[in-house]
Amino acid sequence: TAEAKREQIIRAAKEGVNGYIVKPFNGATLKSKIDKIFERVG
Repeated sequence: TAEAKREQIIRAAKEGVNGYIVKPFNGATLKSKIDKIFERVG
C-alpha cells in the first residue's frame, strides 16, 4: 500500500502481517523481503 501511516503498520503487525514494505521501495528491498519469506518456508 502507498499509505505508510504508523498506526496502519502497527495494526498490520498485530494482525500477523510480516515483511511489510512501505512505498517507495527499490528492487533490493523487495528481493530481501522475498528471500526472507523463502527462508522461513524452507
